[in-house]
Amino acid sequence: MPRPPGEDADERVLQYILGAALDHELIDFAAGAGGNPQLLAELALGLAEEGLVREVSGGRGVNGTLKLVSRRTPRRVLEFVVCRLNDLSASCQQFLKVAAALGKSFRLEDVAGLLDRSSGTLLSPLDEAMASGFVVAAEHQLAFQSDFVLEAIIESIPAPARDALRREAMSLSRRRTPAYGQRPWLAERPSGSSGIVKDEAGGACSRAHSLIMNGDAAAGVRAAERVLASPGISLAARLDAEASLVLGYHLLGRAEAEIASERILRERGAGPGDIAAAMALTARSNVLWRTGRLSEGLKLGRNAVRLSEHAHPVWCLHSQLALAGKLVSLREFDAAETLIDDAEAALRGLPVPVWTAACAAVRARLFLQSGRIGDARREAALAIAAEERDAVPMLGPLAYSVLSTASFYMEDLPAAIEYLQRAHTAAASQVVLDSVQYAWAEMLIAVKKEGPSEAAQLLSGKYSHLPTQRSLYIEVPSAAAFLVLLARDVGDSDLEYSVLRTVDGLAEDNPDFPIIGLTAMHANALANSASAALALIIVQSPDPISVALATEELAKLYAAKAPAGARPVASAHSEEGTSRLATRWSALSDMEHRIAYLVSVGLTNRQIAKQVHLSAHTVNYHLRKVYKKLDINTRVELANAAAMYSSRAAVYSMDEEKWGSGRADGRAG
Repeated sequence: MPRPPGEDADERVLQYILGAALDHELIDFAAGAGGNPQLLAELALGLAEEGLVREVSGGRGVNGTLKLVSRRTPRRVLEFVVCRLNDLSASCQQFLKVAAALGKSFRLEDVAGLLDRSSGTLLSPLDEAMASGFVVAAEHQLAFQSDFVLEAIIESIPAPARDALRREAMSLSRRRTPAYGQRPWLAERPSGSSGIVKDEAGGACSRAHSLIMNGDAAAGVRAAERVLASPGISLAARLDAEASLVLGYHLLGRAEAEIASERILRERGAGPGDIAAAMALTARSNVLWRTGRLSEGLKLGRNAVRLSEHAHPVWCLHSQLALAGKLVSLREFDAAETLIDDAEAALRGLPVPVWTAACAAVRARLFLQSGRIGDARREAALAIAAEERDAVPMLGPLAYSVLSTASFYMEDLPAAIEYLQRAHTAAASQVVLDSVQYAWAEMLIAVKKEGPSEAAQLLSGKYSHLPTQRSLYIEVPSAAAFLVLLARDVGDSDLEYSVLRTVDGLAEDNPDFPIIGLTAMHANALANSASAALALIIVQSPDPISVALATEELAKLYAAKAPAGARPVASAHSEEGTSRLATRWSALSDMEHRIAYLVSVGLTNRQIAKQVHLSAHTVNYHLRKVYKKLDINTRVELANAAAMYSSRAAVYSMDEEKWGSGRADGRAG
């Protein structure tokens, strides 16, 4: 096949195998092979086998051109790389997998640091990696031979190991300055900005996109508008500018976001790889979600992730993290963490990793909601401490709010106040991700510091919209119960009515989401002093704060109903006896805890069996084990034991190992 003028070797290999001319995007995608002829051949065969390219007719006798349907690496390419990887020695494989956690380019001393070895001991596996073509040497650092090689190596690492390596690599990046070879790239940024700025012609990190991520959404919108007004811009530049417009308008809370999104989706639909359409779906998904239309919001969010699946990681990031945030609110933590991990792996797989702090900030919120307070503090601190290319100022206030709430749960009120002040300071100078977390952290602190009346004043003034804001009860399942208790403390029946009406309406509109139903049940149980419903919250709720609130209230109900002068099991009222009871209670299994609480509110074995999906006979078997462990003999004694243990369960005091200890990094002394 004759070589057209200007066609390079990569194009010749692909064109020979595929039998047609290639469009610019396909040529750009093939550059990920790093010029390796074998990888190019596997790429061409894989693209054809998996239908990832299609021929577009040139018309009037002109030969057609092959266009990329989806920017996805064919399985054939990844399997080819892994097969070659398996032929290497174990020490070389370990070297390559650890190096992959550092991104496409890396320094030998950084790999040595992660392996806790000297650089000299890695010379042999490095030689093997270079001889086999996996790694090449640049002037001041090393790099993987191609993007496809890096992607395959990362995929070959088991997910738990990838997560561990990611954390260690992030910690390492915080302790050092960028490698010499990365400094020219950093110099492309304008002075005074910590964002990633490349060209405005549709580069991976355009100026408009970078300005928005830095918190200056208004400037980002203006930059995107200038690009769209420029004559003769490329398709990639147009899509990037349109996506940036939607993102910027959405963060600014302007109606133009919905107008632009509707226009994009109406004019060309939602095709694979269209980052503007994916951003439009994400923005609409977020709006629907905040107004309580959860099924619609979730559906659009999932569609946005699928649409952007093979787009550039800096744009996939938005749909992935937005969907992860929704799944966190639904307590689907595993699915949410997978999305966050995928987003971060893709960012770290870039030639120069970028914006990794975004993933840390969202992961911090996930850990906070799941009760992993120590992990939440660590991730939030990583997000805040990120510098240069890793930083995302727009998400800084969210990370500070996580640290504030986590500190509050750890009963460190001074730290909670300090972090909340930092969140407000950061939010005052830039656009931030819309979240009720900032207001809610302030509410919690106000109750703790000044008392219920101070919080009530906030709700009648600055945060008067909060009780009827559906997104509050979606993001914070315990908020409805908390506000009902607050309304009771200050004698505000209007506040209680507003909360119950809002959360009941939310539950009625979203019957397919159990966590919403439990939120409404909890609030109503508190309003009506329904001990059986509170026991169900303790048994069924996946939210640790809701469980703690229900436990404390149930203990109060027990105490109120107890006969005058009645005491739990003899000697248990002493500090020593109470401590002994707590030890015995903690020895119960999860199922035994559930059965004990349900017994304590008067349910029969048959009624309990329906709640825990066991036979009545099996419930009785578990109940006998509970009696034996607690050294009691009757259901009355069990109710008293549950009351005593529950009365000691402070709202925010949980297992020390689970909640973590010590101060998060980044806190001022």
